[in-house]
Amino acid sequence: MESKNTFFILIVIVAVLALTLAALAGYLLIVQGKSGGEENTQKGAVGEENGEKIREIPKEEDLVKISLYDGAKYFALKKSKPDDSSIIQVNVTLKCYKTLKRDKKLAVEDLISSRKEEIQELVLRFFMTRTVDDIKDVEMLDKAKEELAGSINSLLNEGVEKPEDVVYRVIFSEWLFQ
Repeated sequence: MESKNTFFILIVIVAVLALTLAALAGYLLIVQGKSGGEENTQKGAVGEENGEKIREIPKEEDLVKISLYDGAKYFALKKSKPDDSSIIQVNVTLKCYKTLKRDKKLAVEDLISSRKEEIQELVLRFFMTRTVDDIKDVEMLDKAKEELAGSINSLLNEGVEKPEDVVYRVIFSEWLFQ
């Protein structure tokens, strides 16, 4: 009789362990996303977790750097006083995705090149609306990167049914003001 009880207890323990293992495997596959062998390669994929937007970081070989100007460029800043004269010197580079999801044949370099003057105007307008006091704030560099990337992406997606990010990041290799 005692051997039947021991056998029954062992079966219950094995069943509990099997259920636990199945639940853990389900958690890893469903909650954690795809299994280890597969990789989500959607460029610029934006998801939400806990109400915050998350952007997937693309591989460096999926990006291309495009310089907006040949060398550094000077911009006049907005005057804070009538007798003020402030300028900023910046070197702007766009870090873009090599290919677009909507049109894999379209070269991003050609798209940027075809709208380069309009993009340069966006940069010009950005600095014309800022005073030297605004530019002195360290956080303005990050704000400039975000705002310009957003406005350039909006410009490049005009008239497109499914807009997507073309510019991943705006890079300022120089940021000198007076």
